[in-house]
Amino acid sequence: MKETFGEYIHRLRADKGLTLTKLAAALDIDQSTLSKIENGKRNVPVEVLPKLSTVFKLDLKHLEHEYFSEKIAEIIYPQEEPKQLLKAAEEKAKYMRMKNIEQGKINF
Repeated sequence: MKETFGEYIHRLRADKGLTLTKLAAALDIDQSTLSKIENGKRNVPVEVLPKLSTVFKLDLKHLEHEYFSEKIAEIIYPQEEPKQLLKAAEEKAKYMRMKNIEQGKINF
């Protein structure tokens, strides 16, 4: 079973021996905000991910996968057939990416 993103941050912080105050300062957020994030009462602002990556020396792509997979899971977990929903979303994402590439909004 995977942990929530907040639990993941808490584990990383504890493993590194950082206090809430020190990590909050490194992330440039309030200590109470970090506490709420770790306890699942508040979402992590996406802007914090690069700072988390630096503090914990983690690959930013890995953090983004953890972060966005949780966002998707929050949307689909109540559904009876999440696999079908994910497949449909994958097809729509491919289509949207193709359209954005055609319109010059995404460059590779």
